Amino acid sequence: MKKISLVLIAMLLPCLMGNTQNKREPTRFAVLPFEDILGNGNTITLAFTQLMLSRLSREETLVARLAKPEKPVQVDRENAIGLGRKQNASLLLAGRIIDASTNQGSTGLPIPTLGRVNSQSVTAKIVAELEVISVATGKTLQVIRAEGKKTVRSNQTWVNSRLGGINLGGNPANASPMGQAMNECAETLVKRLRERSIEKN
Repeated sequence: MKKISLVLIAMLLPCLMGNTQNKREPTRFAVLPFEDILGNGNTITLAFTQLMLSRLSREETLVARLAKPEKPVQVDRENAIGLGRKQNASLLLAGRIIDASTNQGSTGLPIPTLGRVNSQSVTAKIVAELEVISVATGKTLQVIRAEGKKTVRSNQTWVNSRLGGINLGGNPANASPMGQAMNECAETLVKRLRERSIEKN
């Protein structure tokens, strides 16, 4: 029995060692806070930065940490690469929000002798650009762009009566269209980071 066990161990050992050797180390990213080139404030950029970090943390082959200086100072390219080195990252991600807009629309459909159905819509759109920089060389390896767009609609029904119009309610929108658009955009960026082969330098 002992001989059989030793034989099995001898047969399985090369396989186990091969699996360990073939297992790739995860790619380490240092993520700079996203910039807003539109000048709309920091609300969207802060939310999108946190969203990207959350999405990247779910990936088994990627490790991401926020690259932020201890003191609030202007971070140029050289300082940013230095932050990446401190985190032992191989790649630095510098992102920019290049479009973020929300448009509203409203339409009405009259129902003869009964009333009216009003429909309102809110469309949010966000476009983000991600620059992938080698921490070792400081060179830009690639630039990825993604877009997220979401339209949320709500309907309200009004019925005519002797007392005037009566609102019967409807299906009001309870989800943020901009939040959903940001989710779609972040998912696309992470997917492209995962799918594209980026050489580690």
